[in-house]
Amino acid sequence: MAWSWRDEGRNQQINKFQHIRPVLRQGDRNMCTPLAEEASRLDLGADLKTAMRRLAGSVSIVTSRDEEGQPHGMAASAVMPVSIDPPSMLVAVNRSAGLHAVLQHSGRYCINLLADDQHALLEPFSQSTLRAQRFRSGPWRDAWSERASPLPWLEGASAVIACIVDQAVDYGSHTLFIGRVTDVRVDPAPVELHPPLVWLAGHRARLDLHSS
Repeated sequence: MAWSWRDEGRNQQINKFQHIRPVLRQGDRNMCTPLAEEASRLDLGADLKTAMRRLAGSVSIVTSRDEEGQPHGMAASAVMPVSIDPPSMLVAVNRSAGLHAVLQHSGRYCINLLADDQHALLEPFSQSTLRAQRFRSGPWRDAWSERASPLPWLEGASAVIACIVDQAVDYGSHTLFIGRVTDVRVDPAPVELHPPLVWLAGHRARLDLHSS
């Protein structure tokens, strides 16, 4: 899953450069500096992934529709509000993700903030091999609409936020799609009875909302 922060290939790269540090103390620093910088960068990236496992966050399914009207979606934790005035949201999407090209073309997306009892939807929306099951599971509305205008949205989600892309900023391996909010639906059930899905350290975390 995208938020598990596990990257074995990168760990192998880091291990490959572990011998560099003693060389720098013994030999020509100028010759080894590029390798040392790469090793340091990999170490820092691995440390950041470890740190982010301690950052609890909600999980959403971001949906859109391609030019042929087909629904697309992916599980995402890199979702955040930008501003209340104007109402706006941000979604960070890896440029290698299938949804990336769809968002670039369509210029709109829908954030479906998952409720805790909807955690089973994460698997099809985070594994490309289960792509065909994505909108066949769960109470999706407008996913197979004959009209091109509605975006797929999830009934029973904690909240549903529709956006039109206002800015797209490339940074590193991702694009930050800043969207102007056009519609909001909020679950009428009290959050204590229908809490949002929260992810922590690669696992589903339970909220204790009844503590004094």
